[in-house]
Amino acid sequence: MKLMQALKAKLLRAFAKRMKGKFVYAAAQFPLLTVAEEYIPTAWGPARALFYWPNVQSTQPLPVYLNLHGGGFVAGVPEHDDSYCRRLAHNLGCLVVNLDYVLAPEHPFPAGLRQSFAVLEWLAEQAATLGIDPQRMAVGGHSAGGNLATGVANLARGHQRLRVVHQLIDYAVLDLTQDPALKVSSLDKPLLGAGLVRFFNSCYLSDSAQARDPLVSPLLATVGELQGMPATTLITAEHDILRGEGEAYAEKLRQAGVPVNERMFAGCDHMFTHLGPDDSAEQAWQLIEDGLREAFGEAAKEVGVNPVNALA
Repeated sequence: MKLMQALKAKLLRAFAKRMKGKFVYAAAQFPLLTVAEEYIPTAWGPARALFYWPNVQSTQPLPVYLNLHGGGFVAGVPEHDDSYCRRLAHNLGCLVVNLDYVLAPEHPFPAGLRQSFAVLEWLAEQAATLGIDPQRMAVGGHSAGGNLATGVANLARGHQRLRVVHQLIDYAVLDLTQDPALKVSSLDKPLLGAGLVRFFNSCYLSDSAQARDPLVSPLLATVGELQGMPATTLITAEHDILRGEGEAYAEKLRQAGVPVNERMFAGCDHMFTHLGPDDSAEQAWQLIEDGLREAFGEAAKEVGVNPVNALA
């Protein structure tokens, strides 16, 4: 690991930790039973996670949503998504697990992805103790977290002990083979610039050839390789330099027979769900909530659970 690379990563993390979202919900708006910090054993060390427990009366096992924050695989903390996790846990009656996965360059690919998947497996193994339903799991993320989320969903296909019924991909990087300079925006100075993306990629990949792995660049997966992926909510922003690869991935998923609810938010840039415009951010979070509700409800019917009680 190069010294200057490591120093720049630490500076970005310090800056990211001080960042505050412009569009957030008040905690009192979505009251919960509790929010608990847990440490989950993994091969990459204990993974810190925030567990958002809904205050529900149902005796049915709860569905689970695993949330992966953004930050270019290098920075970011789960606390950036705190108010949205509260909303989803409250409105959907599900357990939300907001993961603090390991970061690059100290932990390059595939560490963050594999640790995220290991956490999903741990949740399934502890399902009876936790009171959750491993057949009604969903995974999603924002920016780099969206890349990790679709990788986790890919790894989960055909799993004997768990089932991912929905994936959320929110303005994600999905093709690390393309020169970031070729990823254009209609703005002169978009929030996410080519130089920053190039730095993120250099931290995440210990070998540039890894970019051709579909678990790194999901857009490179063939249509056949995407068959059996879960139903998808995919969000892009008009001015985001990652818009093109998001739209291309949505189309490839559809070609593979995957149900995709895709929306491009006009007038918005990268991270708009956290930075606004407020109306667009609210619409995006409602879209996410609706996608998860439908997926959990349909899965509940398949396993014989009353979806009304399950999502009370």
